[in-house]
Amino acid sequence: MTARAENVTVYAAPTLAVLANDAKARMQSPYNVTVIVIGSAAAVRRIEQGAVPDALLSVDAELVNYVKQYRSVTSLGNFKLNLICREKTTLEELSRKRIGLANPNTAPIGYRAIAALYWMAVKRNIFKVEDLERYLSVKFEAAQDRMIIEMREFRASGPFLARDDLSASFQLLENGAVDCVFAYVPFAVSRNLEGKYAVISLPEEISFGSDPPMRFIARITLGELEVKRFEAVAIAFTDKGERFVREVVELLRLNPARYGLGV
Repeated sequence: MTARAENVTVYAAPTLAVLANDAKARMQSPYNVTVIVIGSAAAVRRIEQGAVPDALLSVDAELVNYVKQYRSVTSLGNFKLNLICREKTTLEELSRKRIGLANPNTAPIGYRAIAALYWMAVKRNIFKVEDLERYLSVKFEAAQDRMIIEMREFRASGPFLARDDLSASFQLLENGAVDCVFAYVPFAVSRNLEGKYAVISLPEEISFGSDPPMRFIARITLGELEVKRFEAVAIAFTDKGERFVREVVELLRLNPARYGLGV
């Protein structure tokens, strides 16, 4: 008698989609895994509205604070922010480029990219803060020891184009609509983008491989959160989710280089 299939639903950030799909391939019968690729902030909002998956692979550990009744949280490692451009580009040349972003209200890479742009403006004079506020419909508010970035009304214009998540913003680069996009190192590694595009490392201060020297508070539609170093996590909500996470952890043990996690 054939065992009845057990459906498993997984939300995965675009950066972790390859890892999620590899884990799906390892899940044997009777599990029937569906991987839904979605920005981590958007996924958390969906969970708040009652659409709880069996597991969530998120690129931002801080978002754990916005989910409830989970079974376990497993760190998947640290990583960095970089730029992917159609051709070799210096930071100083970015002010003359079209830049693709992810919406900070749906994807964590969005608010980290905006924090990085602010740092480039005040430390390198590459952009003007007032231009960032105008073209991104954001507001930078200094408050004691922190910089609060109001992003709830985010909208890209001028030299910036935006989509809901990293996968969609990367398509802007593929289609020639922009010259550069901010992306995570695991995204570039898992998709073998080195050689096809110019993958540009950012200064350590804004790579988010460690906590930035300035405290950034992102104010997004989900709430307020501190922008710290990148840490990917797997959140399990059910027994089936924990089974899936074990496969994820085993993949990272067997071949961490494939996924670009671990700084």
